[in-house]
Amino acid sequence: MAEVDTRTGGLIDIWHVAYPVADLDRSIAFYCDGLGFQLVGRDGEVAFVSLGKRGFTIELIAQPVDEAANPHRAPDHVAFESIDLDAYREGLIARGVSVPPVQVLDGGMKRFALADPDGVRLDFFQGRDGYEAFIAAYG
Repeated sequence: MAEVDTRTGGLIDIWHVAYPVADLDRSIAFYCDGLGFQLVGRDGEVAFVSLGKRGFTIELIAQPVDEAANPHRAPDHVAFESIDLDAYREGLIARGVSVPPVQVLDGGMKRFALADPDGVRLDFFQGRDGYEAFIAAYG
């Protein structure tokens, strides 16, 4: 049995990393055909490729045409999944972290976001199943 990290109480896990790409179709082909990921959803200019159900996921974000020649290489954001977002948020507040209120999104998914010291957005979610069903409908 895996040991639970006492700092997070086992309340969060990595969900996905998102970053911009110059050519969305080319990137989907690379990850899926080349590396064995599965395309689990696509919504316009965003695609999600995953290492299986509830596995590590990469969100590929198409760059606008004028930025595609020099896409940003840093992650757009890192998303974490929580089994109890309210409890995790309360733990952060207890450790002195300034945390915005939890938003409830369509389908009941909960979310709040922070920035790390270098400005990378960190998204914290609860209710991933509903969101995955939503993006799969576009696949």
